[in-house]
Amino acid sequence: MILNKLRWKSRKGIRELDILLQKFLRLEYENLNQIHKEVFEELLDLETYDLLNAITGKSSYNSKYEPIIKKLSQLSVLSNDKSS
Repeated sequence: MILNKLRWKSRKGIRELDILLQKFLRLEYENLNQIHKEVFEELLDLETYDLLNAITGKSSYNSKYEPIIKKLSQLSVLSNDKSS
């Protein structure tokens, strides 16, 4: 049930960000420890553009988000890495 809630919260209204967050849920979320799962859930509460700017490196963010932001950045189609 938690995954359904997270899928819904991952809909931010920016197509590329929505795709990235869904991809993260599908590929990474289950492998996270409980603390990182909670951090990801908290990250989803950030404003859409704050989250987008953090992932793309255009703004700073709370250091507790670092492990998740790093994973999101690696998966990101926004980072101009077309191999993902």
